This record gives sequence, C-alpha cells and structure tokens, in this order.
Amino acid sequence: MRMNLLLENIDNPELLEQLYQESPSEFETHLKNSLENNTESETLKVWGARLSYRPPISQRKISLSLLVVLCLVTGIAAKIPAFSFIDGNWYYPRFIPLLVICAPIIYFIKTIQPFGAIQKAISIGVLTYIAYLIVLPAKTDSASITMALIHIPLFSLSLLAMSFMSNNWKTTESRLGFIRYLGEMGIFTVLILLGGIVLAGLTVSLFSAIGFSIEKWYMNYVGVLGVVSSPIVATYIYDSVQDRGSRFAPMLSNVFSPLFLITVVAYLGATIYQGRSPFTDREFLITFNGLLLVVLAVTIFSVSGKVKTLQITALDYINISLVGMTLLLNMVALCAIVFRWLEYGVTVNRIVVTGANILIFGNLVLLLKQYIHHVKSGCGYEKLQETIAKYLPVYTVWSIFVAILLPVIFWFK
Repeated sequence: MRMNLLLENIDNPELLEQLYQESPSEFETHLKNSLENNTESETLKVWGARLSYRPPISQRKISLSLLVVLCLVTGIAAKIPAFSFIDGNWYYPRFIPLLVICAPIIYFIKTIQPFGAIQKAISIGVLTYIAYLIVLPAKTDSASITMALIHIPLFSLSLLAMSFMSNNWKTTESRLGFIRYLGEMGIFTVLILLGGIVLAGLTVSLFSAIGFSIEKWYMNYVGVLGVVSSPIVATYIYDSVQDRGSRFAPMLSNVFSPLFLITVVAYLGATIYQGRSPFTDREFLITFNGLLLVVLAVTIFSVSGKVKTLQITALDYINISLVGMTLLLNMVALCAIVFRWLEYGVTVNRIVVTGANILIFGNLVLLLKQYIHHVKSGCGYEKLQETIAKYLPVYTVWSIFVAILLPVIFWFK
C-alpha cells in the first residue's frame, strides 16, 4: 500500500475501510505519516482517534503506605508456621506461591475503580483457591497432588492476569500488556533480590564486626520478608514509578534470541555427537523440556514487545529459526515421551508431561505459521500477536485440569 493511495482516497470512506481491513498494520503506519504532513485533515484525525482509542479505565496509583502494608502482611503470612502449630512442610508448598502472587492481585484490584464484576470474580477465585488448598489431601507420596501443587500457581497467574487487564481482558493489547508486565516484573524482582543479597551481606558483616551475630535472625525474618515481597515491590516500580513504560523484557529477549539459537543448534549437534538419547535418559528429557519453556518464553517476550513497523528485520528471521529449531526439539521430546508410555506404562507424571508438550507444540506451530506469513507478506503483524494472546486461556484450562480434575481421576494417588 502506498501512502499516496490513502491520501488519494481520503474522501472515499468505503475504500479506506477496505484498505484498513486488508492490512491494518500497514494502514496504521501510513496513517501516522499522513497525519504528520496533513494535520488539518478531519478524516485522518477521525481515523487516528479510532485506531488509538482504548476503553477507558479509571486507574489510580496506590500509596507507599499501602505498599508497605501489603509487604508486611505477605511477610507475616509467610512466617505463620513459625508462630503456630501449622506444619511448614504442608504450608509452604501450598501457600507461598499464592502469597507471592496474591499481593500483586490485591494491588491491581485496588488500582482499578470502581470495584466491579471482574474484581468480585477475582476475589471469589482467590477464596476458592485458598479453600481448595486447605482441603487438598496432604499426601507427600502422591504424584497427582504434587502435579496439582506445581500447576496451581499457573492458575493463580490467570487470576493475576484478570486483575491486571480488568474489563479489557478480551483485547489482544491487554493480554500482550500482561505478558510484558510479567517480563518486567521478573527482571525488577531479580534486581531487587540481588540488591537485597548485597544489603544482607553488608548488614551481617557490620554487626559481626561489633560482636553481634544476627545472621540467623536476619535471614529468618528480614530475608524472608524481602523474598516474598519483592514481586509486589517490582509491580509497584513497573506500574507507578515506570508508568508501565519500561521495555527491558523485550529488549533482553531480542539480545538473547540469537544467543539461544546458537545454543539450541550447538546443543542438538552435541547431543547427536555424544549419542545421548531422551528416549532412555529421564534427566536428559527433563532438560529438553526446560529448554523448550525457556525458548518459548524468549520468543513470546520478543514478539509481544515488537514495534509496529512494516520493516522485516534480521531479528524476525532469527525468531523464525529459533521457533523452528525449538519445534524440532519438541517433536523429539514428544516421541521420547510416547516411547516411555509404550515401554513403562501410564503414570500421572507422563500424562502431565505429554499434555504440556502438546500444548507447547500447538503454540509453536501456530506461532511459526503466523510468523512465516508475517515475513512473506510484509503484514499480518496483528495476527502474529493475536496468536500469542488467544493461546493464553489454553494454559489456564490446562492448569485447572491438572490442579483439580487429574487428582480426582487418580483418586489423589
């Protein structure tokens, strides 16, 4: 599409709509350039307002005092076994992930006004989550319960997503915004924890120098408080301080995409050279699956932060290659899992690993297909991001199945 084509048909609303429907990203780019040179055009202003409109949300920043209260409540809740008869081995695997994720949920619920149906649904979801954790049998030797405890935090991330997106949860931009938030929050959390480690070392050393041994007390209380409250502090930095404007996660993903591509290719080559096989080596298969998750995350963060431009860059080809190589790894992993099914029988762990690999496989196939279309046609940027956004509920459904239905199917064994 030529920019002149848009200007030549500025009085033809039907054709303008057709041009937009055929290539939304290209239309937006030309519209932006046209507005810069034709600031008085009412038609272009209307189109600009239409494409830049976002449903209004009454959002306010929380105070530092409320942030401190959330941190203190989270820290105290993390120490409940130390002040009560509750067994820490039962409490911590169930409730620590909830505590870490629940604080940001409360944060976003407090920032969105008024308190509407979405917020009520989230509150009911959190209470139901807590009730389920309480009644879930305490069987340390149960594979189904172990898998449930591993996947329940994934469901709590869905509640966090709903609190972040509020009434805009159906829109692609809101879902991509949540992905970017997770990346930024993760980076800020790591930086906070690194700073906390330096502070802890300095504090313990200073007090040791004057004859006070506070290491055990400091780690048991201040250290625990810092670890469990770091995600909510990171959320506050991203939302209130940075005003959701930081882009560290996409930037780091773009930097590491070529490095991960080199790593994946070298890893496959070394695997073939050494004759290692995921078909018989369980730890090797676990490493395979871990690599799949990391590469998928890097690709998703890179695409979610992709700048709206018609230009196809080298990074796009790197991402396509990375997704393609990861898809190859995924197929090998699936074949290995099927082999272990046939060889060793059906277990809860194998069902979960198989389902997770199928989910990732479907995600990678759709992403690769749309990415290739995007590069070949020079358009389809929105479809590429929609592919990511629309797939997120699939992981929510999967987490509910593993956390609730699977233990019941296997009678909590």
